[in-house]
Amino acid sequence: MNISYISDLHIDNWVMNNKNHEKHKKSVKEFIKRLIENSYIYDKDVILIAGDISHYNQVTYWTLEEFSEQFKKVFFVNGNHDYYMITRNQRSKYRNNSVSKALELNNLLSQLNNVTFFNSFTGKLTEKYCGLRFTGCTMTSLPKSEEEISFYNGFMNDKKYISHEPKLYNEKDIYAYNTVIRDFSPNIFISHYPLIKTYSHNKNLNDGSIGSYLCKVDMHIAPINIFGHVHESDVCYEVGNSKHYTNALGYPLEHLNSKIKTLTYKTR
Repeated sequence: MNISYISDLHIDNWVMNNKNHEKHKKSVKEFIKRLIENSYIYDKDVILIAGDISHYNQVTYWTLEEFSEQFKKVFFVNGNHDYYMITRNQRSKYRNNSVSKALELNNLLSQLNNVTFFNSFTGKLTEKYCGLRFTGCTMTSLPKSEEEISFYNGFMNDKKYISHEPKLYNEKDIYAYNTVIRDFSPNIFISHYPLIKTYSHNKNLNDGSIGSYLCKVDMHIAPINIFGHVHESDVCYEVGNSKHYTNALGYPLEHLNSKIKTLTYKTR
């Protein structure tokens, strides 16, 4: 089976918001179509999207709709930006509750039969597809030390745009992760936050940022892990018996020049 993967699409930074609903939809879908075409994917079996699609559920829906039309199966998780409420209208609509935003997205996606949204608040954590067990959730970081909390409060937009403190999301995600450990043997785990230290962490370990960019777990439950958040392109880390892949599109100014990547998973 060919498993394609991408993260951190940040569509709102690539596609200009258009007040005309249909024109905006067309622009989003054309952007995704070009990304797929430029990635030269010959067998579009499964695509995994490791969070940070858009600040708006409607844009996320259009993005996933286009992926669902081109791939047989789509799995994805929320990133921190997907929880953002960046406008007054959003804060009013969701009653200043980011979880309500995730639940609305889950309801919207019921219209797309081949798209699965893994999220610890909806309770959907795992699905078997073509003999493989896919699992996932956001795996939110938890700042603990004084330095990490200071960094989160002073530098992270999450503090401004996500309702509740990260403890709520982290505890929910860790509980979901431990549930998967107890009840399943996953082949592939998808998260937004990495479960391992990355090149980006190694650059910034002394400024408190790791508390907002790494989700610490006691063990790695899947041989294949897909993650995002740190905006690294086409990188694989090997930790023990597990491999951790990340491939971010990122922001336009980062010039990561990323394409959707594909790995082959041999099924029996």
